[in-house]
Amino acid sequence: MINLKDASWERIHLNLTLTTEEEAERIRSLRFYLVALSGRVEAEFRQEAADGNDIRLSLNVTNNGLNRCIESGTYRILACDEGGEPTAVLFDGSFDTLSCFGRSFVYGAGNGVYTVSFMTDEFSDLPELRLIFLNAKKSDEKDDLYRKRPFAARLKRFVKRTADAANVWFQKVIYSFIRAFRFLRKPRILFLDEKRDVLAPSMSTLYDRMIGRGLDKRYVIKHSLRNTESNSYSKLSTAVVIARIAKADIIIVDDYVPAFNTLKLADSVKVIQLWHAGAGFKGVGYSRWGHFGCPAPFCAHRRSDYAIADSKAIRHFFSEPFGILEEQVIPTGMPRMDPYLDEENRRKVEHDLYESYPALKGRRVILFAPTYRGRNRKTAYYPYELIDFERLYRYCEDTDSVVLFKMHPWVPGEVEIEERFCDRFFSMNAYPNINELFYITDLLITDYSSCIYEFMLMKKPMLFFAYDHDRYAVSRGFHRDYASNVPGKICLTFDELLSAMRMEDYEFEKVERMLPEYFDHVDTGSCDRVIDWLVLGDLPEEYASALQSRRDAIARARALKFPPASSAD
Repeated sequence: MINLKDASWERIHLNLTLTTEEEAERIRSLRFYLVALSGRVEAEFRQEAADGNDIRLSLNVTNNGLNRCIESGTYRILACDEGGEPTAVLFDGSFDTLSCFGRSFVYGAGNGVYTVSFMTDEFSDLPELRLIFLNAKKSDEKDDLYRKRPFAARLKRFVKRTADAANVWFQKVIYSFIRAFRFLRKPRILFLDEKRDVLAPSMSTLYDRMIGRGLDKRYVIKHSLRNTESNSYSKLSTAVVIARIAKADIIIVDDYVPAFNTLKLADSVKVIQLWHAGAGFKGVGYSRWGHFGCPAPFCAHRRSDYAIADSKAIRHFFSEPFGILEEQVIPTGMPRMDPYLDEENRRKVEHDLYESYPALKGRRVILFAPTYRGRNRKTAYYPYELIDFERLYRYCEDTDSVVLFKMHPWVPGEVEIEERFCDRFFSMNAYPNINELFYITDLLITDYSSCIYEFMLMKKPMLFFAYDHDRYAVSRGFHRDYASNVPGKICLTFDELLSAMRMEDYEFEKVERMLPEYFDHVDTGSCDRVIDWLVLGDLPEEYASALQSRRDAIARARALKFPPASSAD
């Protein structure tokens, strides 16, 4: 017999500890499946470890192997080896203990919830474990409070929903109609961004390299750029974007594309996600499931055929948020790193910076570059009152230092610096590329920003002013442990920060330890790898075979058929 011993959650991963009296060799040969009562296999558990009589399993509930959440239904857990009889996992503890293992993930703006509940089969002689998955969406029309609203309010909501549904239908019609005549056109690459009206650094660098290599002779290369978070666009503008998407064979994105939530792309279309933020700490996508504003069970991120990363070791930092397979994340390196690592470019940028800011030359440069606080772009801010500018200025005088303030792009305006501090404090919010500032920076002060990975390559010290660590972990969420994954010393107060600066207590050894893990390629070839491997489709055998093997294993597991459970009759 195999019994459930314990269960826990790590974000969207359900971790189970099972215990059995089977022999250790037999335990390691077992495979564990999530099986519907009809006998259909929904997903296979990943066996993390086998220790004595204990087995530890893991299941990502947002990915059943087909980049979809586990479907709503009642499931049991069956274990079997090659050609053996299946064994059901049992639970012989109390119901109160079992009920504590469940979890609910509210998504969107609170208009849906995905729940996972534990129970046992009440109709079986054995206490067979059952897992119930349910995706439930809010329906106002069945709510008494909704019925009591004024007729005009209900009519307005009905009209809006009808208009939204008609708009989605119209987009699908445009896409299908234009796509039907796709064979008449030259192959097309589309750089698509709905978050900004200029090309993001990685997209811009990749585009320039494509033109430099002459890909514009083989493909029609177009841009579609709109800042939908700050500006309003007409339905005609949206229809034009849908038409551009319909014409494209390869779509390169750098962020979230809302149209992909409802628009089904043709199977022949390839979507490549460059993801501007890198492998930061902030929970995004499915890594922050259960937090306000997190995605629905299916969202635009899942449309990606490939995403990119800087190294094979950190691919899961991308696959989990996007809701795709780890093997779909290819360690090409980030295109924006090519100019950053180019020595000639570095010399030119340093020269230009010192020409523009002569007060920086010969002085120790400190870059203060935290992420924003607030829910979104419209509410983004940073609490400058936490910085004791007077004491920081005295420190700069004592050490002949200057401080560059480079806030997150969402934080509006420049940093207000008193005139008496202007000889050593500089607001650099208008400077377009933070990476270029890294060349002349001697010490970086940040918190949860992904810029730390680019800065690591400079092999210079960092400090982390994480004054709101506990609150940030609860509200925003991290997709990995913060304290053990930052390449520098964490300071929870400004006093601690200033003390670390004076004592030069940076814990710099963390940079040297983490650098090899985060970068497979430290060169200027990231653009070429993206073009050759993903755009042109010449994926190295190592990654192509790994992805195919994973998909084959998922297909084999889902093709298995077990006898129906007795309670399924």
